[in-house]
Amino acid sequence: MLWEVFKVMSAVVVDKDYGSISPVKLKELQRDYQSQGICCRLEHYDSEADIIEHCQDASAILATGNPPISAYVLENLPNLKIVQRFGIGVNSVDLDAASQHGVIVLNMPNFCIEELATHAASMILGLSRNTCYYDRHIRNGEWPKAQYYEPRNLGSLTLGLYGFGGSARPLFRIMHMGFGTRVIACDPYITQQTKDQYPDVNFVNFETLLEKSDIISIHAPLTETTIRIFNQDAFSRMKNDSMIINISRGSLIDEKALIKALDSGKIRFAGLDVFEKEPIDSMNPLTKMENVVLTCHSAFYGDTAQATQLHLALDLVTRALNENIVDPYYVANKAVMNNPKNKIGISK
Repeated sequence: MLWEVFKVMSAVVVDKDYGSISPVKLKELQRDYQSQGICCRLEHYDSEADIIEHCQDASAILATGNPPISAYVLENLPNLKIVQRFGIGVNSVDLDAASQHGVIVLNMPNFCIEELATHAASMILGLSRNTCYYDRHIRNGEWPKAQYYEPRNLGSLTLGLYGFGGSARPLFRIMHMGFGTRVIACDPYITQQTKDQYPDVNFVNFETLLEKSDIISIHAPLTETTIRIFNQDAFSRMKNDSMIINISRGSLIDEKALIKALDSGKIRFAGLDVFEKEPIDSMNPLTKMENVVLTCHSAFYGDTAQATQLHLALDLVTRALNENIVDPYYVANKAVMNNPKNKIGISK
């Protein structure tokens, strides 16, 4: 089913300096919009007040990162009809408020799942094989041959996946089929039909995931129920030689509790692409730890993913503004479908 929306011609990128899309690519996208008759401004606003003040004319807000599209913003932008995220997560958008105000929130499900899985696997391998440790010390003039933690055979380990959506499934394939790693998963929203499609994955509860996993990789959205779910209690249940990987959202982990767990030896390794505060502070203890691998919220980054991302950004917005059509597959706030006052128009 496809939906029609009111025709609009004004769009604003509200966080052009976020870093997930280069200035050159944004300029190219701006020209592509212009060729389709859409006026797109490239701006960077740091607050709700700035977005409200400068986006009164906008019918579409484009978010390359996680700008605050709160209930306050939504109720003060009466012309707004569409919010387009250049990614999967929509945790900075108040979906309930958007639905109440009839605003369509579009995201890009699964556009970078292979990249996310590959990035998580690279962290697992880098930590397991001490490659980052060796690299750092060799560059420092040392030669720590066969030192540090003795690498373990991945075929003898259990990978626990917290969340079994898009990026978790290719990571299962990489680790289980590539290295023979056993895989368990915790995801209360997975259907029995999906479970039947993955007979080599043992689905367990959260406590069992913590206690049985040698490696935990996080593949879940940030919600009221998942925020800081990996906290002091969770780390106390994990194995002392275990590893945690996060390529989802920083606030799924209580960072202070993680630092304490790593420092005390309660867990052994962490690979982090996302953080509670970004960019990470240079004085954050995580930056000084040998048993941690850090990357700069770039797990999504790759040639195929970026091409898909830019194509969708152009296609979804252009179809909405010029053809009055929105594909519901990309609608993040499904509740807007049932709002008789929505700004979508006539459904087909």
